[in-house]
Amino acid sequence: MDLLIILTYVALAWAIFKIFKIPINKWTVPTAALGGVFIVSGLILLMNYNHPYTAQAQKAVISIPITPQVTGIVSEVTNKQNALIKKGDVLFKLDPTRYQARVSRLEADLVTAIHNTESMKGQLTEALANTQRVSAERDRLYKDYQRYLKGSQARVNPFSESDIDNARQNYLAQDAMVKSSVAEQSQIKSQLDSMVNGEQSQIVSLRAQLTEARYNLEQTVIRAPSDGYATQVLIRPGTYAAALPLRPVMVFIPEQKRQIIAQFRQNSLLRLESGDMAEVVFNALPGQVFTGKLTTILPVVPGGSYQAQGTLQSLTVVPGTDGVLALIELEPNAQVESLPDGIYAQVAVYSDHFSHVAVMRKVLLRMTSWMHYLYLDH
Repeated sequence: MDLLIILTYVALAWAIFKIFKIPINKWTVPTAALGGVFIVSGLILLMNYNHPYTAQAQKAVISIPITPQVTGIVSEVTNKQNALIKKGDVLFKLDPTRYQARVSRLEADLVTAIHNTESMKGQLTEALANTQRVSAERDRLYKDYQRYLKGSQARVNPFSESDIDNARQNYLAQDAMVKSSVAEQSQIKSQLDSMVNGEQSQIVSLRAQLTEARYNLEQTVIRAPSDGYATQVLIRPGTYAAALPLRPVMVFIPEQKRQIIAQFRQNSLLRLESGDMAEVVFNALPGQVFTGKLTTILPVVPGGSYQAQGTLQSLTVVPGTDGVLALIELEPNAQVESLPDGIYAQVAVYSDHFSHVAVMRKVLLRMTSWMHYLYLDH
């Protein structure tokens, strides 16, 4: 853009020499040249300082890498490539056989566990009844044993030693049966008493596993996270899709407010403020200028951010080479919305200082836009 100012001055000087028929000699030419140096230099300094310009700008868009939550073979892919997709529409599907089988197995295990719980309740009732029965028989045998034992202490013993011993053995055997029945009853009751939120723990565990299995089954159908479009869909049925964060299989572009991200020189921070008026020209739309405003200046320079890596860090860039990033919000315009995301642009921001110099910046920006008819790259 500075070259445009110089060329404009040269053209004006040449026109003045021709129109006013100023003679070309050792006084007029050096005067025009030196005057041009001072005038052009002053204007460029004032303009660049107070009304920053950058050719490093882009229509930015945030993309979402699509990575499946489960691993499997792709069985179906959407045919809506680069077309509007509504939130919840299917992007692609994975073969669900393995996950459906796990759901079916856990459903069967859950039914079995519920049935076993009901069965244990019946067993507990039976064990309680059995304990009462064998306890009653033990009490009867104990009384018989006591009767035999008391009779053996009489002056005339009506019972033989064998009768007394048999009564004692019968009582002890029945007492052992009572203890066995009580232990069985306690074991069944312990299993039934292992409750979580009022439900048997094994059933709770199986329900949790079943919920997870159903979730994984649902994840075999990958859906659009929001309204937007999928671009460069390269997966096909038969592709192996892994649930790894570093291996996305699709890029989804959500519907969003389009913004221009511009990179300015670091010394432009002296005049960049949120709310300043901005103008943008696109390589793809020559001869047109779009207005907006500077909304945000990012608080960090990308090259100055570091991450913990277990090694000592040094400067990764030469200080001053990385620019300051700013967000430009344009006024609604159908032509801008129709442009491909990521397209390049040039941006000028106008501060409140030396506003009369801003006219020159606006003229130069429009000249830059007209030059896009001739070439696209700077």
